[in-house]
Amino acid sequence: MKKTFLSVGLIVLLVAGPAWAQHSHKKAPAHGAPMSEGGKLIAAFEYEPIDWKVPTLGTDVERFVAPNGMVVYLREDHKLPEFRIRAMIRCGSLYDSKDDAGISGLVGTVLRSGGTKSVPADSLNATLEYIAASIETGIGSESGSASLYCLTKDIETGMKLFADVLRNPAFDEKKLDLAKEQIRKSIKGRNDRPASIVSREFSRQLFGDHPNGRILEWASVKDVSRKDLIKYHKRYYAPNAIMLGITGDFDSDNIKKLLDQHFGDWKKSNKDMPVGPKVEMAYKPGVYFIEKDINQVNIRFGHLGITNDNPDRFAVSVMNFILGGGSFNSRMTSKVRSDEGLAYSVGTRYQTGSNDVGTFFAYCQTKSETTLKALELMRDEVNRIRDGEVTEAELAMAKDSYINRYVFRFTSSGQIVAQMMSLEYNDRPRDLLEKYLDNVRKVTREDVLRVAQEYLHPDKLTYMLVGKRADLDGDLASIGPVTEIELKDPVVD
Repeated sequence: MKKTFLSVGLIVLLVAGPAWAQHSHKKAPAHGAPMSEGGKLIAAFEYEPIDWKVPTLGTDVERFVAPNGMVVYLREDHKLPEFRIRAMIRCGSLYDSKDDAGISGLVGTVLRSGGTKSVPADSLNATLEYIAASIETGIGSESGSASLYCLTKDIETGMKLFADVLRNPAFDEKKLDLAKEQIRKSIKGRNDRPASIVSREFSRQLFGDHPNGRILEWASVKDVSRKDLIKYHKRYYAPNAIMLGITGDFDSDNIKKLLDQHFGDWKKSNKDMPVGPKVEMAYKPGVYFIEKDINQVNIRFGHLGITNDNPDRFAVSVMNFILGGGSFNSRMTSKVRSDEGLAYSVGTRYQTGSNDVGTFFAYCQTKSETTLKALELMRDEVNRIRDGEVTEAELAMAKDSYINRYVFRFTSSGQIVAQMMSLEYNDRPRDLLEKYLDNVRKVTREDVLRVAQEYLHPDKLTYMLVGKRADLDGDLASIGPVTEIELKDPVVD
């Protein structure tokens, strides 16, 4: 049987491995659930234990801090003649004021597209294309990013250009105008996609004036100048606000010399690291409807959730998998899509990736004529998971899903280093990756019920719907008082 198993391929081994790797020559359990003939065949396979462990800092990855405060992670990987750098910069749109909304995104774009003081944009593009390399930059909500990819033979050229982009951006006026025009077009068409509308307005209701709920307007973008970008760069881009993750086919001693050559004379900043506004932890129940002449209704309902350092986050993740996050294996998807055929896309998410409070929400797209029926079924599942313990089979499937796919978070050196950098950047425990599997394994049925009752609030839900109200299969007022949100055309002049 082992011979047959090996011929099926390595993927099955990897999927089954992490959950059962401690058991030599054992069969994968079926949890008592009905199985297909193919499932029975796979369950009968026997296999050797996998010799795998979570990579650790100090053993598998080197970390050091340069004299100017730049934090560097190194992991040599000589499988392919490739070289990569990933940077995390302590900045983000979270720290932009309401009047400056949009400036982070512009800096993140034009930092790369605008070239450097010594290498114009066209020359930079031509050089990178000639050596089959790439440099990308951007700024998100809670961090900025920059990356370099090149072949091993071009490390010195790539490092020089990468450092130049980070340290000496030109912020070319024409490239700035182009980036602003792209934003203007995006704003102009933001009401074309119902899914984007429901997501945007849902966040605005939950987060209010906090940057997470902010909607970008052309008025806060059109007057951003090159001087504003230079000022932003001077404020946030400094070596002691940057972490570098370097992976690939290189010699560590040589890379350290190149880092000193290109970054060593960059002076650290004495400015305090930015601190963003905190989310107001308040529930905002209500029903909000946005009229749009379409034959489907986009539904999203939920409330604010938990922070990523909440010790219950593992139990919450398992609970959400069972409720609606596990695709066809989840209760909500099985009921609304598989059993009733009311929606193609339906499920839940319990987001914990932010440094602040995340969100819980359920989502669905259904025909106008089945809107309230779908809503009722979805809400029933939220209530049901709070009313009684999940089954052993449901718990086992959810936990196995997280455990079995965990190995795939470490399939490349870049993934390994990126996760370690993220832990430090977000001030999370350094041993979190090693303890992840144990934290998932120890979740019990009692834990799932407890967190469902503590972190799901059916009486405090914010409902956001986009569609044609006249075609609905009932009165939305049966859910609660309805507020109509007018979908205004954005001002882009």
